[in-house]
Amino acid sequence: MRQSGSPARDVLRLAAGLAIVAIVWGGLLPRLLDWGPVARHIELMEARGVDPSAIYYTELERLPLRPAWVEDRLVLWP
Repeated sequence: MRQSGSPARDVLRLAAGLAIVAIVWGGLLPRLLDWGPVARHIELMEARGVDPSAIYYTELERLPLRPAWVEDRLVLWP
């Protein structure tokens, strides 16, 4: 088992971890909604009558694993 550092150092590490989570959750993820591919996917789901915030992946036919252009250019086994 790892020995704990000083209590002040542990509190600082906890605060830094919480700050990172807050930045990602409160800043990065909401901005991701405006990014082109994500915004287009949300618009497509809403056009089909699916609430993108409440979907389960078992309800979808199949999510593409790769974009079509990758499939055209990528040869896994010659």
